Amino acid sequence: MIKRLSELVPTERRWLAKAVVAIILADGIVEDQQIKFMKRLFRQLLGEEPQDTITEIKNLLRKKEIPELEKLQVGNLDRLIFILDVLTASVFANGKKLKSEVDKYFEVGRKLGLEVGTLSYRLSLEAERERVKRKLTEMKGEIGEFLRIA
Repeated sequence: MIKRLSELVPTERRWLAKAVVAIILADGIVEDQQIKFMKRLFRQLLGEEPQDTITEIKNLLRKKEIPELEKLQVGNLDRLIFILDVLTASVFANGKKLKSEVDKYFEVGRKLGLEVGTLSYRLSLEAERERVKRKLTEMKGEIGEFLRIA
């Protein structure tokens, strides 16, 4: 199982960076949480990339220009699943699931050759994970409040 972006081949890393930008820019707004998400991701994803790739990504973000993506053939199932995990996390980078970002996610996923059912299932898993994360945060706050009172 792939755990690090460095295990992707350079073509996959560049494609994934553009795909994440496409999903995040789908609504035309880049929020602080999304910037933090991209900085963490791109630090790992583009750390060894040529400067022209990094400049291209920065320009896309600065201009809020959604990149055109070509189809990508990923020959390794572990790498494909890892790429899909990053794409689904991109949809929730701002803590919300916006229709425009979901639509772009499906468009991008189809460029990987994935079926709508597979993409929907993975997106629903990520939505549930986000819901649980919010509930845990809420519960921690309530427990902290209770302990301060008691």
